[in-house]
Amino acid sequence: MAIIGATAMDFEFFKSHGLGNSIWNNGPLGTQVQWFQQLMPSICGGGCKSYLNSSLFVVGEFGGNDYNAPLFGGKGMAEVTSYVPQIIDKITSSLESLIELGAVELVVPGVLPIGCFPLYLTLYPSSDKDDYDEIGCLRSFNNLSSYHNELLKQAVSGLQSKHAGVWLMYADFYTQVADTVRSPENFGLKYGLRVCCGAGGQGSYNYNNRARCGMAGASACGDPEKHLVWDGIHLTDAAYRAVADGWLNGANCSPGILL
Repeated sequence: MAIIGATAMDFEFFKSHGLGNSIWNNGPLGTQVQWFQQLMPSICGGGCKSYLNSSLFVVGEFGGNDYNAPLFGGKGMAEVTSYVPQIIDKITSSLESLIELGAVELVVPGVLPIGCFPLYLTLYPSSDKDDYDEIGCLRSFNNLSSYHNELLKQAVSGLQSKHAGVWLMYADFYTQVADTVRSPENFGLKYGLRVCCGAGGQGSYNYNNRARCGMAGASACGDPEKHLVWDGIHLTDAAYRAVADGWLNGANCSPGILL
């Protein structure tokens, strides 16, 4: 039921914070669950319970776009951080809805370390070296991601304790991406923070917000399989393959999907 740019929170939430113009679709998580319910009869007819019992649900990642909108809309970090508990509650209630429908195996991804993305690194540069962590990422933005992930893990654990017959798996995006930025060669890559599809001229990231991937002036590299970041905010196929391996075998998923 995925939709590009989707948020966990609905439009009214953003409108109430003066961010109505920052949201360009109307497919939040709750709406996607409703769509799924409406389509269920055409997917599994009268045997939905057994069908869903043998299905794997990947719910997210949700949260990233909920933070992009206010951050790009000029909201301060303290205010954006205050949204996190509400976003986690929305994700949790949607997981409950899916469990009530019959889902028993659910993968719940956390958010990525947004302070490591060239888009943020380019838009929010700092002359203070203390604003960056040891791998060159923006500390405050990664703290936001970490806070979200910590609350999400607590919520997933709470749901697991309530539903003994359900298999809830927290999938860690953050660790994989941070580890790859730190040592890309350990994952068969060459570049950590350098964009593949972008334009030169802004620092060492090959990113220009006025010549983003797909726009005039941008071009793709010839070796995307060596890059972590595709366009400044999305990962490459090679990076996602490494993430998927970690989720399947349990290195970055608790418990692992195949375990």
